[in-house]
Amino acid sequence: MKRFLIALALALPACGFQPVYAPGASASFASGNITVKEIPGRTGYMLRRALQQELAAGLPNLDTPVTLEVRVNEQLSRLAFKPDGAASRSSFTATAKYALIGENVSVSGQSDAETSFAVPDSPYGDISAQTNASDRVMRMLAGRIVDDLRLQLSTSD
Repeated sequence: MKRFLIALALALPACGFQPVYAPGASASFASGNITVKEIPGRTGYMLRRALQQELAAGLPNLDTPVTLEVRVNEQLSRLAFKPDGAASRSSFTATAKYALIGENVSVSGQSDAETSFAVPDSPYGDISAQTNASDRVMRMLAGRIVDDLRLQLSTSD
């Protein structure tokens, strides 16, 4: 059994196999000729994943390799309070500045998204509600960024 595992360990790199979390793995995602750079933080990771899904169909009038860079700012606001001072309603807002840069392409812009949520009474429910709200906002933000890119690229000559 040991010999089989050793042979497997020696043969896998030769066939191009590379573990997903291997050291030196690329920090960018490429969808066709669109590369999405890594966005720091948990919400950045969620936004990048949502962008990957949105960009899977590609962008119009794009035939050269391009790189999408995004910077995200997020804010949690308490909107309403209970008589005892605890928050009862909150809002999660995110603003993204993005730039799509390539050899013949340079498109930039800004987009934002917001969602509100009721704060649950359970002690750790607020954390879960915040996480859920940030995930929803990142999906909305990705859709808005890609919609804006499609609009700008379809009207440019």
